[in-house]
This record gives sequence, C-alpha cells and structure tokens, in this order.
Amino acid sequence: MVRKNRQGLRKKLFYFFLNGKIHKVLKLSRARDEVVAWCYPDKKRMMYAYSQVEKNMEKAYGIQDVGKLLNRHRVTLEEYILKGKVKQPQKIYPIGNPDSTWSRYMFSESDILDIHQYIIDVGQTLDVPSRSELQALLKHNLILYTKTEEGKFVPVWKAE
Repeated sequence: MVRKNRQGLRKKLFYFFLNGKIHKVLKLSRARDEVVAWCYPDKKRMMYAYSQVEKNMEKAYGIQDVGKLLNRHRVTLEEYILKGKVKQPQKIYPIGNPDSTWSRYMFSESDILDIHQYIIDVGQTLDVPSRSELQALLKHNLILYTKTEEGKFVPVWKAE
C-alpha cells in the first residue's frame, strides 16, 4: 500500500522538449542521475543528466491537451497546421520505424502560445483564455477569479 501511494506521487515523464527538440524517455534513473531518451529530430538515442533535464526541459503536449487549453477541437488545430496558418510542431513516430507514415504532433509551450496568438489575431476570441491565463495553465499556477456586478468572472492575479 505504501509503495503504491509513493509511486502515485511521482511525475510521469514520457515526452519532453530539450534544446528545442522533442525527446521520449526510454530509461530514467534518478538514483544514477541519468535519463536515456530518444531524440526524434536527430533519430538517435541520447543520455542526459536527470538533474539537467528537470532543470531545462519544457513539457510536451499532445493535440488533445492543446485543444482543451485553447477550447478548440483537435480537427480545428490540425486544420490551422495543414493550411500553414501556424508553424508545424514537431512530430513523433514509431522509434523502430522512423519512415512510418504514422506520426503525431507534439507541441511545446511556445507552439501553444503561437497558436493562441493566431486565434487572437484572427478575431476568434470567444471562449479563448487570455495570454496570462494560458501561461498560468501551462505552469500549473492557481488562477483566481472574482465576480463583477454584471455577473462576469474576471481573473485576479496575486503579485509574486
């Protein structure tokens, strides 16, 4: 029972961005301070210090996660990418078959902010979080709201 609770507290680290490149964790050892990861753009296995990965990594998001953050359907996001309205995010593929036709988009935080900016520029602002709200969601910060006299909820930010 104790082991199950302890394992539940750990962060699951599967995909991450390091130096602007998408990686997949193959082997992780916190005791030996090492992470063996597959670097998709370079198509090779890399070894990093776990402490450096934790310090410098950027989280990777799937298209479903981005859709939830931006209140847009994944098909709409794919449409933006395929029509060239936003830059194409990095893709992941089966490691055993890099030439496979199957692939999946993985978004960095900067990719998400670029898509958000495009949505704002086009004028589709209905149900889109503000930039500061989106950054708080990406960093898992607490967002506090207050209700105005008109009945609308407005975000309130605590100075850090």
